[in-house]
Amino acid sequence: MELSQYGELFLSESREHVSAINDLLLALEASPGSREPVEGVFRAVHTIKGMSATMGYRGVADLAHALEDLLDRVRHGGRSVDGDLVDLLFEGADALERAIEAAVAEDDGAEPDLAPVIARLRGVLGDAAPAAEAQVSAFAPAGANGGGAAADGALRVRVVVAHDSPLPGVRAFMALRLARGMGEVGGVAPDEALLQGPEFRGVLEFLLRTERPAAEVEAALRAAGEIERVEVAESAQAAAAPTAEPLAEPAAAAPATARARNIRVDLRRLDALMNQIGELVIIRDRLQKLAAVKDEPELEETVDQAARLISELQDEIMQARMVPVGQVFDRFPRLVRDAARMLGKQVEFVIEGKEIEFDRSMLDEIGDPIVHLLRNSLDHGIESPGERRAAGKPETGTLHLLAARERSQVLIRVEDDGRGISRERVLAKAVAAGLVPAEAAHALPDDEVFRLLTRAGFSTAERVTDVSGRGVGLDVVATRVRALGGTLEIESTPGRGTVFTLRMPLTLAIVRALLVKLGGETYALPITHVGETVEIPEADVRSVKGRTVAVLRDEVIPLLSLRGMLRHAEAAPADGRRMAVVLESGENRVGVEVDGLAGQQEIVVKSFDATVATLRLFSGATILSDGRPALILDVGSILAREGRAEAVAAA
Repeated sequence: MELSQYGELFLSESREHVSAINDLLLALEASPGSREPVEGVFRAVHTIKGMSATMGYRGVADLAHALEDLLDRVRHGGRSVDGDLVDLLFEGADALERAIEAAVAEDDGAEPDLAPVIARLRGVLGDAAPAAEAQVSAFAPAGANGGGAAADGALRVRVVVAHDSPLPGVRAFMALRLARGMGEVGGVAPDEALLQGPEFRGVLEFLLRTERPAAEVEAALRAAGEIERVEVAESAQAAAAPTAEPLAEPAAAAPATARARNIRVDLRRLDALMNQIGELVIIRDRLQKLAAVKDEPELEETVDQAARLISELQDEIMQARMVPVGQVFDRFPRLVRDAARMLGKQVEFVIEGKEIEFDRSMLDEIGDPIVHLLRNSLDHGIESPGERRAAGKPETGTLHLLAARERSQVLIRVEDDGRGISRERVLAKAVAAGLVPAEAAHALPDDEVFRLLTRAGFSTAERVTDVSGRGVGLDVVATRVRALGGTLEIESTPGRGTVFTLRMPLTLAIVRALLVKLGGETYALPITHVGETVEIPEADVRSVKGRTVAVLRDEVIPLLSLRGMLRHAEAAPADGRRMAVVLESGENRVGVEVDGLAGQQEIVVKSFDATVATLRLFSGATILSDGRPALILDVGSILAREGRAEAVAAA
């Protein structure tokens, strides 16, 4: 069995262990006297050491071994936990993460120099040999040890893989390779070639001729990971030729069906499936349109059945791609901790809604914008302990990260209880930069003032730090969120804090959209933002302070013209009808006048690389059921235009 094919599996599992190590170290820093975090970090490092040695990643194994030795000293009371030790363990965890990534990438030029970190870890141990150093490494050549329980015979070894292991055959093979590093292996049952077959039941037995003690053999084999138990006993039949006859599975082992409930799937396969189902959705819509004009009941029934199956398949693939946001959120506590220490601030970081599910592709893209918002809150929002004390606040600030579902959207909120955003300061910068006329500045509503922070190159930072304030402001966040079909909202109260809210679609792959007509063109509006469609009588359309508004059930809402926004040269139909789509985003409602409606349709979102001269009103493109392309309108940009129009009118 070739180990290189399991590099991605090793990387995936190691990342999970490194994430757990960071979380546990944060818990240890908060409670230095607690034993559980130390034990948890030790187990995670021990597992990484075993897996990396099995894979042949020597540098990773050596670093993990040094960390393990230090943690073992702490476990046995030989070293107390203080700030310096925690910092060193964090440094070791960072080095371990870099080493793992470099080892799997097999890029010799990018391999980090681990010697300094290992030296510092060993230096803390001093001259006294740690418990782990007193023993011969489980990965040393056989016979390195001077004697053991099986010096003159062989050990009968039974390895039972955990019943919930997604790849029991890989675990068994890793255990077998570890065994061969300790001595001579024979009598493997079942046959090694069968480990990857469906008939493998998670139980491996073999004879091991070694000088290692049974306890050391057991500990070494457990390092393969996801091992339920290891049984080691002396074999009276060592001299005889061992049999390769498969042994009966113990009653305690779970049935094969239970082990097959979860498997790891390469994300690229899911992406390929999503692309294929997207094309099927387009074909389904075309088939339904063709069948509707043929007037053949049998054809219509067949097309309806195919459409139902495609819809069910689409739902299943979508569900397979959904993962909890906690997979991204879990890396933020460490980031917040390091940034707060760098800035000399005390921060309590609270995370809620980690169980909310998100499309995997969206989750990968949203991580960087959240990081930027967290750093912004830490640097510009939360005050230093002295400032907070002078303002009558607790010295420790609170930073809150929340995920929640709202209809077919996911809301991600970053909230702090810091100094808030100064409206006057933002406006002063905007007027100086020529972004806002001085005479109109006072009339801008708060949300429009805060939206100025998302303009490219706009920043109120007076100094450059390693955390934020490099002159890019929040435009990187707004641009990325907009490209993903979402919107960024900013609320702030001076002295009380700031709230950044990201409203994101569950997925970018396939969305339901309302198709609207303008002249001979068709445009798509994501149905998530559509509140209703209305035909407005001419008597209910009015002008207030130079702005067009509509009275809708005693509510006055702004009325924008899609024709005007798109600079459409063709004149509007002269039939006296005014059709509008009411768009909603948070508390904002605005009507958009269109020529007509063309129904609803599930659309496959395609990437949209606009030219410099293209209006910033589109978030993507799609192919309609009749094969024609259509642009997808960006609701966030439409609402932003409405806000600017309101400010100009008020001025």
